Amino acid sequence: MYAKRISVSVRRRPRVGRMYVELEVGADLDGPYEGLTMELDTGSDDTALPRRFLRELGVRPLGWDRYELADGRRVRRQYGIAFLRLRGEVGATRVMFCGPRDAPVLGVIALEELGYLMDVKRGGLRKFQRQMISTRRAGVPVA
Repeated sequence: MYAKRISVSVRRRPRVGRMYVELEVGADLDGPYEGLTMELDTGSDDTALPRRFLRELGVRPLGWDRYELADGRRVRRQYGIAFLRLRGEVGATRVMFCGPRDAPVLGVIALEELGYLMDVKRGGLRKFQRQMISTRRAGVPVA
C-alpha cells in the first residue's frame, strides 16, 4: 500500500541549535513520495515547502493565509495539505507554499501530528505518548 520506505535519520549539523531531519512528502497517502532534508523549527507552526516541489508532487493550494516570518516580515502565502512520512509514521498536515526567499522548514504542528517532539537535550527526536482527554464527567451516560 505504501511506496518504498527510505531510512530516516536525524543529525545535528555544525551550526549550534539547528536540527535537520530527512522525511518524505507526498500529495496522496499512497504516494508517490519524495524525500528531502529539512530544518526542524519549533518556532514555526506550519511546515513550509518550496512551491515548485509541492506542485511537482501534485499538492494543490487550498487557500491563502498570512504568516509572520522569522525576520519579522509579514507575507501572504498559499497553503495546502500534504502527507508526510517520518520514521514509519504517516500524517496529513497543512503546508505553506513558500517563495524563493523563504526557508523550507518542518513546523511544530506537523512534527506533533507525526507523534514526535524535538529533544533539545539529546539532540534528536523523541516519540511521545499520545493522550485522549475526555470532556465527559464520570458517571454521565453518553447520549
